Amino acid sequence: MAALANVSLQTRQAYWCGASYLATPSEPILELYVAVFFAIAVLPCSTPEYPWKDSEALTCDICPLGMFVGTNCSRDMSTQCLPCGKSQYTEFRNYLEWFLCKDSTFDYCLRHTVCPPGEGVRLQTAGTRERDMECELCEEGFFSNVSSSTAACQTHSVCADNQTLIPGDDIHDTFCSSCRANSVQPQDIKVCNQEMVRFVLGRLHSGRLTQRLLRALRRVNRGSADLELSELLDVLVGKKSPSGLEVLLDALDQARLPHLHRLVTKWFSAQGSV
Repeated sequence: MAALANVSLQTRQAYWCGASYLATPSEPILELYVAVFFAIAVLPCSTPEYPWKDSEALTCDICPLGMFVGTNCSRDMSTQCLPCGKSQYTEFRNYLEWFLCKDSTFDYCLRHTVCPPGEGVRLQTAGTRERDMECELCEEGFFSNVSSSTAACQTHSVCADNQTLIPGDDIHDTFCSSCRANSVQPQDIKVCNQEMVRFVLGRLHSGRLTQRLLRALRRVNRGSADLELSELLDVLVGKKSPSGLEVLLDALDQARLPHLHRLVTKWFSAQGSV
């Protein structure tokens, strides 16, 4: 059998039973080997095979959808196909191989697409070993704050009647606050400080933003190099009555987080809640 000639590194064409399927690899390592292991040509409607040389020239059965070659065939053994792992797939028959390189194992099932925050897995097209999944934007009333190949968009939480509802968006859940921003009672101020800490931690969805606020807070408290952000916020804001709000707003300014500054002012200060 003749392998497909002149297969480009960008696009591969696989054939069996008279049909053609376009395959575009999505991982850089696949580009290095796919021209050799992914060029498939078989007789129309026959059992798909590929050439292999062991101690002699052989033709081996290729693997079905959802699997890849674990062990090539020999004179006494047929091809040993292995199932794709979790969150992996092959959507066409193949003879993509398993490799052991030093202490690392590589197989050539493709990984399912990962949906970024603000998107979730479309439930009707969840990924399997034989197909990739599809992402969809989270609609109004839904959110996703993770990068995932399995999680769908979630419904925003519903707050209790005695809580303040801070609206969510496609990345953040609704925040249900017990803060009474107009109160001057020490206990109410302490609750507001603690709620501010919880709110800010939930809104910092980027490692870069987290580090900026962490550096700003460490400048306020010079002896806090070993404290993580949640610990620093608890020390400087959560337990800092009544100046917790002022400390936090100043840190948000220094960290260049104006959007978060506006939200904290709106929902947790007496001026903003009027």
